[in-house]
Order: sequence, then C-alpha cells, then structure tokens
Amino acid sequence: MIKSLLISLGTVLAAVLVGTAGITYLALELGEVTIVETRTPNGAPRYTHIWYVQEGETLYLEAGHPNNPWVRDLEQMQTLTLSGEGISGEYLFEPRLNANDHERIRQMMRGKYGWRDWWIGVAFDTSRSWLIELEPAG
Repeated sequence: MIKSLLISLGTVLAAVLVGTAGITYLALELGEVTIVETRTPNGAPRYTHIWYVQEGETLYLEAGHPNNPWVRDLEQMQTLTLSGEGISGEYLFEPRLNANDHERIRQMMRGKYGWRDWWIGVAFDTSRSWLIELEPAG
C-alpha cells in the first residue's frame, strides 16, 4: 500500500516537473525571440535566445541577470550581432543600469509577452534585470 502510494506520488511529481519544464520552454521560445551572438572570453561564439522590444528604430533587450554569461561577454565587445525575426544585423549597445530603466524594460516585456512574461517572472528572478539599448551599427 505505501509502495503504491509512493509510486503514485512520484508519477504525479514527475508529470508536474515535465509540465513545468514544457510550459517554461514554450514561454521562452514561442516566438518573437532573437538570437544574440557574443564572444566568450576565449573568443568562441556564444548564441543566446533573447526576448526583445522595439520603439521606433531602437531595440531593447533584457539582460535577466548581470551574471548571465552572455551579459558578461559584453564587457569585451563593441557590437552585438542579432539574427532572426526580421531584426538581423550589427548593433551598438549600451547597458542601462538604473531603477527607472529596469522598470521600463519590465513594463515593455509585460506589454509584449503577456502571460509568457508573467510565467518567466514566476520561474526566474527578474528583479535585477538590465535594459540593453541597441542602435544599428551602420
């Protein structure tokens, strides 16, 4: 009896974990995602899928946490390469680190991504995210 109860609980727990992972993947990758190419400290390319918003000609990325590997790559870079969903090219970038810019990027992401942004906010801490402002490099 206890063994079958433990098996049932394990099955339910596994289903919840798989479901949570699936919803998180869909929320992150469902669409309106760009691929950012950075360079690791040893010069190897790093490709990261990132949400973006656009106001006029200016693009904005959200760096979810300042210690994300791709964010740390920015310290040694002058431009970013973006690809996918109609926003491909080379961009100059400027991290915006103040509280107003943090709130601004959070509002833009909520407005664009809706339930997806809410879900990711539950799954990951976005309280230290940065706004990265991009302008075409050419």
